[in-house]
Amino acid sequence: MSAAEVRRQQNRAIGEEDSLSVLQVIDKLTVGPVITKTNQLIAPYAVTNNGSTHEKELSYRYEEDVFDPEDPASLNLAGMIAVQVALNYGLFCKEIVFRGHFDATDRRFVQEMLANTAREIYVKKILQPNEFLTPDYVGLPVERRESYVNARVLFESADSENLEGWQGDPDRYSILSSGGKDSLLTFGLLRELECEVHPIYINESGRHWFTAVNAFREFRRTVPNTARVWTNSDRIFNWMLRHLSLVRPDFQSLRSDEYPIRLWTVAVFLFGALPLLRKRGIGHLLIGDEYDTTIKASHQGIPHFDGLYDQSRYFDHALSRYYAKKKWGVRQLSTLRPMSEFLIQKTLAERYPSLVALQVSCHAAHEVDGMMRPCGKCEKCRRIAGMLLANDLDPALLGYRADQVEGILKSLVDKRAHCRAAHGGPAS
Repeated sequence: MSAAEVRRQQNRAIGEEDSLSVLQVIDKLTVGPVITKTNQLIAPYAVTNNGSTHEKELSYRYEEDVFDPEDPASLNLAGMIAVQVALNYGLFCKEIVFRGHFDATDRRFVQEMLANTAREIYVKKILQPNEFLTPDYVGLPVERRESYVNARVLFESADSENLEGWQGDPDRYSILSSGGKDSLLTFGLLRELECEVHPIYINESGRHWFTAVNAFREFRRTVPNTARVWTNSDRIFNWMLRHLSLVRPDFQSLRSDEYPIRLWTVAVFLFGALPLLRKRGIGHLLIGDEYDTTIKASHQGIPHFDGLYDQSRYFDHALSRYYAKKKWGVRQLSTLRPMSEFLIQKTLAERYPSLVALQVSCHAAHEVDGMMRPCGKCEKCRRIAGMLLANDLDPALLGYRADQVEGILKSLVDKRAHCRAAHGGPAS
């Protein structure tokens, strides 16, 4: 008998007729409390199932001091950084417990984003085709309801009301940077305008960092205020997948341009950058999103954002409102909203050739002679090289070899290329 059928029988036995209850494959997820050092936070994640508990630590590490371990406001910020990964699992848990320093604004924000993300994941990862699902979870009946959060959410919170905010200088701009075209163009535009710019690179512990290496090394050498934040969030995401019985156990062997489950990803990086904004008094946080990542759609009567909520202007507005309520002196936006991805790539290549030479936009970048180079085979490579060719620009600008370009031209005939940013990731 499959795990899904066991769940169905258990739910019927206790009178739960809700078809979504079969997705409750984790009994309890506990996050926190966070341990802070002056330049690091550590947050325990604990999954309890069938009486057994497994733990793993989420960590963020900074190259300068950003926390005061005795300051409730520091502990509050660290706690909000730590919970972002967990906001992907409201659909799959019976209970989620957040331990730490949270105020009413935090609790409301977490509940709202849990609900929004659960709905997005239900539509995009459960109802729509997803090669990562086990057969038992394919073709589930559509359930239309007000909230798709299956979990009972509890906050075991210290008294954290009336925390001190911070002032941000509106003439200081941080850029959530990844080594892709969007963050590079954002930097180029602000530098041309002679703004004070703080490029902040989020260094995931896995291969995602490869796309940022070329740009980060050059920025670290030539651009003042460049910063890096290291996190093992990718390891926590993979660890969580192993506790989701609806995901194929061989998920790491599948070559895909999509994440198996998560759709709340940008905030994992974005919140990780906030301690630097707080310390440096930065008033703007820029992310690299174009106009066509703001979408409202419907799937069999269920409204959703096509899995792109955390790249939409609705996301920017929601985060800016949250910062204002917290009295954090920062506003979040994208300077590229009027532009298409096609125009972004064209402008970067033609206006800032020294920056486009640093661009790596690839799902499987690898090192060649000390530089990271694109694989030339993934969907992102097809998209980027195709846009360059359509603009009469040479893909060699980004390190593509002639044989890779030939293969890309052939593959574009019968393989798809997304018209907008891939789901979930820092500014590309």
